[in-house]
Amino acid sequence: MFALSMAVFHANAVASTVRPDEVDRVVNQYMAARKIPGASVAIIKDGKLVKESSYGLANVELGVPVNHNTLFTLASTTKEFTAVAIMSLVEEGKLSLDTPIRHYLPELPASWGAVTIRHCLSHTSGLPDGDAPDDVNVTPLAGTQADLMKLLVTRPVGEPGVKTVYNQTEFMLLADVIERVTGKPYKTFIEDRLLKPLGIASMRWGDAWEVIPGRASLYTAVEPTSDRLKLQLDAKGEPVMSKSGIHVFGSKAVPEWLTPAAGLNGNIDAMVRWESALWGGKVIRPETLALMSTPYKLRDESAGDFGLAFVPYPLPGTGEPSVSSGGGAAVWITTLPKSHLTAIVLTNLQGCSPPALTAQVLRAYRQQSLASGGKP
Repeated sequence: MFALSMAVFHANAVASTVRPDEVDRVVNQYMAARKIPGASVAIIKDGKLVKESSYGLANVELGVPVNHNTLFTLASTTKEFTAVAIMSLVEEGKLSLDTPIRHYLPELPASWGAVTIRHCLSHTSGLPDGDAPDDVNVTPLAGTQADLMKLLVTRPVGEPGVKTVYNQTEFMLLADVIERVTGKPYKTFIEDRLLKPLGIASMRWGDAWEVIPGRASLYTAVEPTSDRLKLQLDAKGEPVMSKSGIHVFGSKAVPEWLTPAAGLNGNIDAMVRWESALWGGKVIRPETLALMSTPYKLRDESAGDFGLAFVPYPLPGTGEPSVSSGGGAAVWITTLPKSHLTAIVLTNLQGCSPPALTAQVLRAYRQQSLASGGKP
């Protein structure tokens, strides 16, 4: 039944805004090769939606197809929204990137005193991480933020600005800063400042344990261990890709403190509206977005792995600067600022290498545009 359903839905893009094309071919081929159950893909050129298609199954067990209203777990893509909210407050003069975060949250340990807003946004704070390793798919280290802080204060703190270490604690603190400075709960501020002004009403908060109508089920391409509490890793600590098919992921429970790092669910229509407005200068100023897109300069003058929440490196095969964000090893968004081109890829398969698919989508679109006499 699964093989038949996948063949049917991979044969044609569902509800595409244009006829099947090279992008559809690339997406269908990639999904078949990686056994991705379902996906939504969109391309924005010069601020206009030029391609939006949904493919495959939102739920394999019930044979439910993906459509443009299907919600996907955005996971760490949520960090993009938190970071933009912070930068909007910087633009207003309510925050300073290089002010120690303890200035806004004086209750933090004295040992965290050198950590700034900029360090948190760039994953260079040196703070201990509050989340469990990525190979664990059940729960983070602690349930409540108070419980977590009791644990984190016992752990060593690295020197900020020295190296990039991906970290969830930083975005928990950034949300606390937002609440302290604005007097609003984090979720309320994100909705009032970022979503409602753009007419985005379809996004939902909640982890894999929440019942969220219209959300795609989440699967994994990684082999589970026998106890099914962890994903299988090889001798190098890399995930072992399953040869027998896909598995129900379940995902991590996301406690309230992790919401600013991984709590949003969104559909392709909402993400198109958001990315179009963001890169069209309707959310924050272009110069602010450019700053977020610039690699953070580490203490030794080398470039870190992040800008301010964004991943800013050349797109393979083009050499053109790109700016990306994503989450859960299932969702990826890449923008080519010089070409005013953005690709959004939402899938429901953890471990499917969405950056590779996004790069293929961009290349296919550009090749198709050149072949038809348009601009790449």
